[in-house]
Amino acid sequence: MGWEVAGGLARPPNENARNHGVTIKLNMAKKVEIDPAEAIAKLRVTRHRLETALDRFYTHNLNDEDLALEAAVMDICVPIRVMVHHVPEKKTICVLHQVEKNYWTFPIRFAPLIADPPAIHAGGVRSVTVAVPVNMTMGPGGAKFTRYKRGDKPDTKARFLDWWIKPCWDSGTNKVSNRDIVLAMANKEGGAHVAGDIPAKFRVAKNQGHLALGDKKISDIGRLGGMMGIAGDELLEYLDNNFGKCFR
Repeated sequence: MGWEVAGGLARPPNENARNHGVTIKLNMAKKVEIDPAEAIAKLRVTRHRLETALDRFYTHNLNDEDLALEAAVMDICVPIRVMVHHVPEKKTICVLHQVEKNYWTFPIRFAPLIADPPAIHAGGVRSVTVAVPVNMTMGPGGAKFTRYKRGDKPDTKARFLDWWIKPCWDSGTNKVSNRDIVLAMANKEGGAHVAGDIPAKFRVAKNQGHLALGDKKISDIGRLGGMMGIAGDELLEYLDNNFGKCFR
């Protein structure tokens, strides 16, 4: 049976993968499967890794050194990659696929930041809005990223595949998805590997909207980590809503 892979997720050939990127034909006989009980055990461990990384990430004050903040960002991205990134032709079978083949069809909270389209004003003057995702809380001890609360905006639901491969941030001049950021962090920036061939979309996102608190510049990895914190909590909520029996 032939399958198509789009954006790192496998689907039956009657799905329109071309709308989401490269289409790859493969023979499902080449899949690498593991025992269902073992798959659930790995899902439990990977979920715990993500949850503890998120808890650690949100304890960091943005006025402090960037070292611990950046390390926590990497620790968020790696378990997301393990659970979600699915490339069967390279024998990379994600944990969620091992537990439930249709995981990519289930709903997940998804509220991307999309910049307003360019506007034409009187006299033909054209204005462009550039949106930068920064969600933080200022307090007596300094500034911290604001954590996503479950149940917030329940109407902002999408299927899991769209959460992974569609833009989570459209700045008005560049578009990146959760997949783009997670894989760049895990495979290029030091989560699991370091490489110089950073994808162009991620490089632009990394260089847009530099953040500073007074004289303290926040690292660009840390700034993008704020988006990964949201994605990580959205994924935890998705797991508990759709795979809750695995964690009882």
